[in-house]
Amino acid sequence: MAEVLDYEKKEAEGSSGIDFRMVWSIVVLNWYWFIVSAVACIGLAALYLRYQAPVYQTSTKILIKDDKSKPNGADLTLDQLGIISNSNGFENELEILGSTAVATRAVKSLKLYVTYNIEGRVREAELYKNSPVLVDLEESRLDLLNNPVPIEITKKGDESITVEIQLPTNSDEPEIMKRDIDQFPASINTRVGQILFSRNPGTELPERKLTAVIVPPIKMGRAYAKSLNAQATSKQTSVAMLSILDTQPERALDYLAQLVSSYNEDANEDKNEIAEKTKDFIDERIQVIQGELDDAEGRIEGYKLTNQLVNLPTDANAALTQSTEFQKQQVDIQTQLSLVQSLLDYVQNPANCLTIIPANIGISNQASNKMVDEYNALILKRNRLIRSSSEDSPAVIQATEEAQLMWSAISQQLRGIYRDLNIQKNSIDKQYDRYVGRMNSTPTQERAMNDMGRQQQIKAQLYLMLAERREENYISLASTANKARIIDMPQVDGQVSPKSKLILLAALILGLGLPLALFYLREMLRFRIESRGDLEKATRLPIVADIPLTDKLAEGERAIVVKENKNNMMEEAFRGLRTNLRFLLGPGEKVICCTSTVPGEGKTFVSTNLAMSLALLGKRVIIVGLDIRKPRLVKLFNLPSSKHGITVYLAGDQADFDLLDEQIIHGVVNPNLDVLPAGIIPPNPGELITRDLLDKAIEHFKETYDYIILDTPPIGLVSDTFELARLIDITFFVVRSEHSTKADVETLNRASAENKFPKMNIVFNGVDLKKKKYGFYYGYGKYSGYSKYGTYYGRYGHYGTYGNYGDASSKVHVEK
Repeated sequence: MAEVLDYEKKEAEGSSGIDFRMVWSIVVLNWYWFIVSAVACIGLAALYLRYQAPVYQTSTKILIKDDKSKPNGADLTLDQLGIISNSNGFENELEILGSTAVATRAVKSLKLYVTYNIEGRVREAELYKNSPVLVDLEESRLDLLNNPVPIEITKKGDESITVEIQLPTNSDEPEIMKRDIDQFPASINTRVGQILFSRNPGTELPERKLTAVIVPPIKMGRAYAKSLNAQATSKQTSVAMLSILDTQPERALDYLAQLVSSYNEDANEDKNEIAEKTKDFIDERIQVIQGELDDAEGRIEGYKLTNQLVNLPTDANAALTQSTEFQKQQVDIQTQLSLVQSLLDYVQNPANCLTIIPANIGISNQASNKMVDEYNALILKRNRLIRSSSEDSPAVIQATEEAQLMWSAISQQLRGIYRDLNIQKNSIDKQYDRYVGRMNSTPTQERAMNDMGRQQQIKAQLYLMLAERREENYISLASTANKARIIDMPQVDGQVSPKSKLILLAALILGLGLPLALFYLREMLRFRIESRGDLEKATRLPIVADIPLTDKLAEGERAIVVKENKNNMMEEAFRGLRTNLRFLLGPGEKVICCTSTVPGEGKTFVSTNLAMSLALLGKRVIIVGLDIRKPRLVKLFNLPSSKHGITVYLAGDQADFDLLDEQIIHGVVNPNLDVLPAGIIPPNPGELITRDLLDKAIEHFKETYDYIILDTPPIGLVSDTFELARLIDITFFVVRSEHSTKADVETLNRASAENKFPKMNIVFNGVDLKKKKYGFYYGYGKYSGYSKYGTYYGRYGHYGTYGNYGDASSKVHVEK
């Protein structure tokens, strides 16, 4: 019962998934493999860290300015009216910072599209700013380059080199060009363009090979844009943190600084586009107004010459004063009408749709001016989105729809303003005509001069206003502020990879885990029983003895390893079996069955030596050979060949005990040990052992002997042993280390579950104490004399040597 409970406890522990006892045994028995594996993995990790290029993180912090002006008073912007929304403006700027277009601009400025590597003992080393030879491609052909162009540079003389240019082709093989360069600067004309070579001051030509690669700027820009990390420091500010990973920290510092500069240049170009459009519009209007002003002044001059007028008398009446006041208002209204009409003509031209509208040209209506400014800002935003994406992107489509909506709104607003100005002009003209009517007495010349002077004044005032706007526009072009400002200068945050401590720790874990996993997997995949632990896991049957493995016997030497007056490992093992046997047998129980599952497990070896051990105790013992199909006892005890055996008795018609006693060989090896061999192999062994003559023979032996040991056939091949269960008091199943399989033990479990045999126990045979897994057996490791006995099981216990069961299953198992 204790053994069963112990088995169930172990089975419950094993069901958790990991057998910690097995793990501990693996570690203890194979510790040196763990040390070797850990040292090897750590060495490989150190070698990797030695030759792996370190990667550094570089970062900078910038402030992105918001160009939107806050409305005051009752002035409403399009954001407040809900027509457009720019709540994601900061996020859009971050996207522009990480766009390929801005990155490519920075790459071109720093010439990062050319990489340099110098040959090393194990790997190539990358160079930045310290390459002895600088390589470049003419600027006009950079954007036409589609594939990288590798260039190998080797030293020829003190200041001369040999270059090998690998030009890309449509096939897999590049076109090779070799040239010698004796002085710098130099250039070589190729299919991809003119390649320029120059010396880097302060450096010497290396003895090792130098490799330069000209990469298409757009590809290099795409790589840098992908590696850039741009994110806001918080939701309440417009401060962005830019970071990038690079193997060259100095190159990363330069790139981040140039990226901000390129971003500002790109944003300023957008801003200046409005000013340039306004400048062109004002210049065009000034030329037109100047011509009209010249015509008005010419008419006045011609009129005076024709009428010989030098100085007309001044009419100082009140009518003239009032008419003059309204005349000023007419001038102002006419000026606004001209400006609105000009701007309306520009807006109504379909060719100008989705382009910048001239701003700040002198129109007094503030609402119109604000709408034009917001429209221009939206067009700039759309143009920048197109450069960083495509016209089919949702953001560009939304900006286009908003711009078209605003274009119609501006056109409609200008027409309304023009109508309002005409209404005001008509009212002023009526007032002016009313006062002019009072001047009927004024000479015709005076009235004509006033008309021509008024036209001249209108043109002159318009000309001066446009000239003033043009100067303001020039000032705006010259004083454009940067959109982004660096708050924290670019700095190296430190090395981010490879992480030395993490890699070494992972190598240590791998070095310890790999052998553990391999040994554990090996243990899990084993199908043979190799140790007592394996056997304990496979069955709940009690294990009553562990029989050590013996050495090979000399020819003719008996396989009886239990000797009188000896105290070695083998005797101790069988003494232990003998002791357990006496505790297991009840009163009047004498019949002991020794069997196994398959041939070769050593059942005959165990039965004979157990019999010898009992005989040395002074007990009368008989061993009966009931393995009739393959008799083994005669050969085992080195007895002379004869026709004696139990089959002679079983073949009779009645119980003849005198005949039975004649078949017994008395005093074999020991006076207390008798042997009853199997005898002649009959044609019907299965039927013989079922006869009641065998039952009577066993009862007869019980009167004479203290112990009756039955050597029976393996239960996995024939059913003879099952038939003998009626005679047995206790059953010993022999399981041999590294021979018996887990499937064989499962056969024993099924037999136990079905109560096929009484008092089933296991004798674990063939334990090799030289192997580390058996080093825990008490006392066995001390006795060097234990190894003198032969490895008997392979010679006498193998059923393929002496006899054959004759059935197909036996042959198959032996072959396996």
